[in-house]
Amino acid sequence: MLKQLLDIKGVQAVAHFREESGEPWQVHGELSEADANRLTRLAHDFKRMTQGHADQLALFVNQPGWTPANGWIVHGGQRTVCGVASMVAVVDNAEANLTDVMKGLAREAFFL
Repeated sequence: MLKQLLDIKGVQAVAHFREESGEPWQVHGELSEADANRLTRLAHDFKRMTQGHADQLALFVNQPGWTPANGWIVHGGQRTVCGVASMVAVVDNAEANLTDVMKGLAREAFFL
């Protein structure tokens, strides 16, 4: 199932990581083992940081709906990394539609 996310235009790699440690559970795409480990660690750290920021935002604005944070995106010049729950994808900016990627990650994570 996770591997099907590679069929979304522009997706270069996808990974599912362990919630507790950030270690890779499944990785698909062209990544070395070292790059897969770095990607899932980054995703694990971003997931935790984003949730902390969402919690603070919810307190500041006193409005429901900000937590739990459902995902995050780091948009670079050529590539973007997208995360939803314990799923992460690396995409090529020139080809990818980030909405499609986030929806695909959410489907895989059983949010939709």
